[in-house]
Amino acid sequence: MQILFPINIDRWTNPIATLLREIAVPNADLTFYAFSKPVSDEDRRHGRQFWSHRHIHRATPLDLVRRFDLVHHASATPANVTTARLVRWHSGPRGCHVYTANVQPHHADSYYRWYAQAVLQADVVVAVSRVVADDLHTIFGRRVHAIIPNGVDTVFFDRQVAHPPDYAGLGIRPPYALFVGVLRQRKRPDLVIRLARCMAHIQFVLVGEASASHESARLRQLAADLSNVLFLGQQPRHIVRDLMCYASALVFPSELEGLALTVNEAMACGLPVLAQPRSSLPEQVQDGVTGWLLPVDAGEEMTAWVERLEAILGWTPTERQEFAQRARAVALERYSWASIAAQYRQLYGH
Repeated sequence: MQILFPINIDRWTNPIATLLREIAVPNADLTFYAFSKPVSDEDRRHGRQFWSHRHIHRATPLDLVRRFDLVHHASATPANVTTARLVRWHSGPRGCHVYTANVQPHHADSYYRWYAQAVLQADVVVAVSRVVADDLHTIFGRRVHAIIPNGVDTVFFDRQVAHPPDYAGLGIRPPYALFVGVLRQRKRPDLVIRLARCMAHIQFVLVGEASASHESARLRQLAADLSNVLFLGQQPRHIVRDLMCYASALVFPSELEGLALTVNEAMACGLPVLAQPRSSLPEQVQDGVTGWLLPVDAGEEMTAWVERLEAILGWTPTERQEFAQRARAVALERYSWASIAAQYRQLYGH
C-alpha cells in the first residue's frame, strides 16, 4: 500500500507532522511519501534518522501524478485539501482520501471553509475526540469512521530525562504554575492572570505566542501591575518539557479544544492539570488521577481554582510522586504513539 502525506513532515514542533511521522515509522509494511522542508537544526538532526527508513520517501511535485492507494492529511489548509483532491482524482477508484479532524469546527477560524471541504470530501474521516466527532455530525451531517486521539512522546516528555530549568536565566521564581499554548481568547489566558491576582505567593508562567498583536497587548495590560506573571513567549520543546516537569501544576482554562496536546504532555510529565469541564477536556482530565475539572464561578471568580492549587502546593514529596505516577500511567496507556499507530494501521487496512 502506497500512502501520501501532503505535508512537510520533518518539522518537529508541528503536532500534525508529528502525528503522521509516528504513524509512518512503525508501519514498515507500508510505503509512505511526504514532503521535506526542515526549518531548524532539530528538524535536520532528527530528519536524518527519519528519512533513513527504507519505507519512507521524500515526495516531489512529480509524485502528485503517481497513483496512491491512500492520501491522508490532518490539517485543513488550501494546499492540503487541494493536493488530496488532486491525488484522489488521479488515483481513481483505487485511491482513498483520509482526513483527521484535529479541532472543533469554529466559524471564526480563517481555515473554516477548507475544514468543511476536507470533512465533506474525504472518503474516511477520523476525529481526535468524541466532542469533535459530535460536532462533525451536528454541523456537517458527517459520521466519523473512528475516534483516534493524538498521542504524546512519552520518552521525551518524562521527568527522568528532564533537567531543572534555568530559573535565573528565564526569570522564574519557584513555586510556579504553568500555562502552555497559543495566547488567544478561546484558551482563556486572561483567567490565568485573574488567578495570579488571587495568589501573589506563586508565580504564573505563560509559554506561547499571542495569536495577534492586539491580544498580546491586552494580556500584558491585564498583568501590568502583577509581579508574579511572566510571559516567556515561544520556547523550544526541551524547555517546555523541563518547565512541565518542575512546575506545581498546569493551569489550562481553555474553552475550545479538539484534543489538548499540552494536557497529554503534562500527563506524561506527571504534572497535575487544572482545566474547565468544557469541550474535549473531560475526555482527558480524570479528577484526582490526571488533574481536576474546575468551574469558573459567575463573574469569573476562580474560587475552586485557588483552593485546588493551594492544596497541590501543600503536597508532601510522597503525595506529589504518587500523583505523578498515576498521571503518567494514564498517558502511557491511552496516548502512547505505539497504540495510536496501531489504530491507524487497522483503519488503513479496512
